[in-house]
Amino acid sequence: MTIGKAALSRRGFLAAGGALVVSFSVPAWAAPGGRAAALDPARSTSWIEIHADNTVLIRTGKSDLGQSTIYTAYPQVVADELGIAFEAITTVVSGDTDVTPDGGGTFALMSMGLSNLRKAAAYTREAVFELASQKFGVPRNQISVADGVISGAGTSATYGELVAGQDLRLTIPVKGNQTDFGGVEVLGDPPLKPIGAYRVVGKPYKNPSIRPKIAGETVWVGDVKLPGMLHARAVHPATLGSTLVAVGKVDRSQFPKAQVVVIGNFVAVVSESEWEAVQAAVQIADDTQWSEWKGLPPSGQLLDHLRQEVKWDEVSGTAGKENKGDVAIAVAKTHSGTYFTPFLKHAPIGPTVSLADVRPDGSVTLHTHSQNPGFLRYSIARMLSRPEEAVVIRTYPGPSHFGRSNGGNAGSEDGAVLLSQELGRPVRLQWMRDDDMKWSTQSSPMYTDVSIGLDDHGRMASYRADHKGPPMQDDRLISAILAGLPVIDPPSPTNPVPISNNKMIMSDPWAYDTVPNVAVTGHGAFQIGQRESPINLGLRDHSMRTPIQFQQNFPREVAVTEAAALAGADPLQFRLDHVGDDRFKGVLTRLREESGWVTRAASSSQKADGDGLLRGQGVSMIVREQGYWACAAHIAVRPDTGEVRVERLTIIVEPGVVVNPLQLKRQVQAGGLMGTSIALHEEVTFDESGITSEDWSGYPILTMSEIPEVKVVIVSRPELGVFGTGSETANALAAPAIAGAFLDATGKPARRIPLRPDYVKAILASDDGLGTRVQ
Repeated sequence: MTIGKAALSRRGFLAAGGALVVSFSVPAWAAPGGRAAALDPARSTSWIEIHADNTVLIRTGKSDLGQSTIYTAYPQVVADELGIAFEAITTVVSGDTDVTPDGGGTFALMSMGLSNLRKAAAYTREAVFELASQKFGVPRNQISVADGVISGAGTSATYGELVAGQDLRLTIPVKGNQTDFGGVEVLGDPPLKPIGAYRVVGKPYKNPSIRPKIAGETVWVGDVKLPGMLHARAVHPATLGSTLVAVGKVDRSQFPKAQVVVIGNFVAVVSESEWEAVQAAVQIADDTQWSEWKGLPPSGQLLDHLRQEVKWDEVSGTAGKENKGDVAIAVAKTHSGTYFTPFLKHAPIGPTVSLADVRPDGSVTLHTHSQNPGFLRYSIARMLSRPEEAVVIRTYPGPSHFGRSNGGNAGSEDGAVLLSQELGRPVRLQWMRDDDMKWSTQSSPMYTDVSIGLDDHGRMASYRADHKGPPMQDDRLISAILAGLPVIDPPSPTNPVPISNNKMIMSDPWAYDTVPNVAVTGHGAFQIGQRESPINLGLRDHSMRTPIQFQQNFPREVAVTEAAALAGADPLQFRLDHVGDDRFKGVLTRLREESGWVTRAASSSQKADGDGLLRGQGVSMIVREQGYWACAAHIAVRPDTGEVRVERLTIIVEPGVVVNPLQLKRQVQAGGLMGTSIALHEEVTFDESGITSEDWSGYPILTMSEIPEVKVVIVSRPELGVFGTGSETANALAAPAIAGAFLDATGKPARRIPLRPDYVKAILASDDGLGTRVQ
């Protein structure tokens, strides 16, 4: 039986039970050469299972990192497409590469990831309708479903009754591969339900994964144990360019069961006792000799290095998609400035940990916490020069990586595999805090030169911005690099993967569509120190929440606030005057109503209150993947100490269809706090040899006492029919809004973050908004 591009088959009859299982097929034209074998429809990698007892199971290769999307939003949409209750979806299988169908990273969850399951559900519903048509003896167009009951011409049956006693397989068409970076995409155009017919979407279902976590029932990645496993700790090189000279010897009198493993420049200590492995690794690290290397500009000189030392013509530039007109036109006034964001750390609360089991037959099972287990599977297979089918990735809850592992690895995975292969036993490798800070990737820095021309009426007549910074996505396995084993290519102009090319990606859609003349460009570069490093490392970059868009939106929004000040205009009204999109007008108007915004010109003279504090308000806005956002920040500045305190954040989000307002609100609150932490505290420091931010004192984050009031207003517009992005976008809003509030409070621009006290005092004493660099 054929349903559109899907095919339904009956494999047999069953004495008890019954199920409809949705698998997939790959058209010959859609499968990359030589890698289609991993897609085996005969395996239990199905999207949806409908059981005879009316329960439903769904599968996704995406992992949960606290967003709850796969446990709430995904089942809600599937339930609506099938016409069943949310509670009927009793099981969500996720992440593990041997039991999920799609692969791909845990990003764009509400676009491609949701689209796949939505289409799979629509194919499933239509297949069951065909079964009902045959059973009821009525035309297909007379079949409908409500509350899990399929009806036609006065006859009805539940999903479970229609599949009872049968072993049914629905095969749907896809393209791509489970181990591609983006995973598999469902093809075809099954008849999706109109959003107006949805009944489950829009309701505030609770996240079912929270209760077992609070109750101590959840198995975290750090809890996983295997019989006979060893514990390991890494001994990393002295610098980001050091090679091994001589490895230290274990003091057997103290650590009788510890063993040192050396593979190239990869050094680790293993033991049956975790505490012995920790202590022995410290002793070995003290006695191990490495070559010296100095190939980085100290972090205090990073901006100067980017401006003066990097050859920006080595990588071809990129032009913004919305560029238009002539920015060289004559204007009445010009605002210009340079804006800077430093390296940022993903910095999960718990360091990376993985448990690998490499068997004598060459099979590999890796237990870990990953945002892209499918691509990690590919990377591990490549490192070992083994077929992808030999590698299974099992995923578990763990500390959020904020994008760090969306290419599969967070740091310890490949090292655990190499040690297990070497020793023939399961090995659990956990990084220590300083390993995690010094040897993981970081979010890219960027500096941007902005020039805004105002006409005689104080409106923006031209906007020019040039973004410059290294790339965002180095997904190479770190232990494999040290061991000298095969890894994917680093970011370079010849890397065929767009996200791993070091051309600048233009990620911040232009919002001010009434401005007649726009020229936005971007210039990428090689990673800092990589080509100078004998082991090809340097400061490895990686995407972090709102990747690259954060670095491009910050200068844009701060510069627009400063242009409003030059025009003597209120910064929120200034934005309203320059947007034509009704969705932006809606979120900005709502922000003014909800935030207690006081209409006034930016940087109008504010006076200190009785506590010696200067207070200000700032605004920012952004669009990301069909989600429209605006934010107001209210802050207090203490000029004598340089302390900045964020007192209130108000965030408006309009994503089109709101699938789960409860979970979206929680995600927005968390994103706003992360953005506040970045704006006030976070910056990776390093010297000529490596990273010096090795703990929470060297890389401070927002404390509980600093948490501001966060007001979230969710605007639902289901009539738009789009599932706009939620969650990560919120973190990009806080920094430019806080910088705008700083200008309003002090009359001084703040053109770089973080707003640490000594930097604040420096900009209060200067005029360029950059102040002095803080070590």
